[in-house]
Parts: sequence; structure tokens; C-alpha cells
Amino acid sequence: MIRVITIILFLLVLPTFAARSADLQISVAEIISYGIFETHSAVRRSGFSRSTVAADNVTGVKFTDFTKTIPGKLGTNFGFQYSINTRPRGQKLQIRSVIRFPEPGVQKPGGKLYRESVEKTEIIIGEHSLHGFGFDEPWEIVPGDWEFEVWYKKARLIRKTFTVVAEEGS
Repeated sequence: MIRVITIILFLLVLPTFAARSADLQISVAEIISYGIFETHSAVRRSGFSRSTVAADNVTGVKFTDFTKTIPGKLGTNFGFQYSINTRPRGQKLQIRSVIRFPEPGVQKPGGKLYRESVEKTEIIIGEHSLHGFGFDEPWEIVPGDWEFEVWYKKARLIRKTFTVVAEEGS
């Protein structure tokens, strides 16, 4: 199953960015960690929909390889931890997590072809979140550049590209 993993985490400091919503001003979004990670547990949060692949809540995230090059093999989880730092700290914030798949996209057998996955989710300002993906099925592994983005309203706060490479012999 495809796992789009959304938890709270950090690493790349973007230039100061102002996105206003009433009294909210986002001053910085940071990637804390990125690459390949392991999890302690995963629980399915939502299934496939028109706009998103299946999503899991995960716990015990530990980054094991800080890289942008991802081996296309079953069981691999990759993405980034991030934090949106602004005031008021602790406030809930609705964001969009986007993954753009390389051509031709991710094709669920007998189902929809996904060129991207867009998920609306709520994070807590100042806490770590995770934006990731896990290869659970062979058909999910599509070599090429995978773009991960975090959006607030019409503003892209974070973007990170990972290159999935086919395993030798596949």
C-alpha cells in the first residue's frame, strides 16, 4: 500500500516568508531531517481517494540515511521532517502536503493513475511534522524525481526533490 506519511518534524531554512491569515504570519519553515527513515508503527489513516493515495499515521520515526537518492525497493520509507515556526506557537494550522510523482505516475492496479497526491492536514505550529512516502507494493515504485511540497493557502513553504532509482536487476 502507498503510505503518504504526515507527522510533525524539520531541516532546510527558507527565507523569511509572510503568509497572513488574521493574526497569523509565517516567518520560517524548516526541514529538520530528510532521506530514508524507519518507523516503529504505522496505522492506516485514510484510503485512496480522488486526490490522494492512502495515508498512514506513523510513530517512532528515525532517519537512517540522509540522502536525496532513494532505492526503489519494497519497505523503503523516505521524505522529510519539518517545522513551521511562527506565532502563536501551538496553534493548529491547515496545510496541503503534495507529492508529484514522476511520469507516468503511480498506477494502482485496476484503479486510478495518480500524477500527484494532495492531502489536506492539520499541523501544530512549532512542532515537528513528517511528509513522506513508503513503498509497500511493487507498483508504487516509479523511478525518477519525486517532488514533495508543503503549502499554506497559495504559498509554497517547503519543497524537496528525491530521486528514486531502480534496483539493479529489476
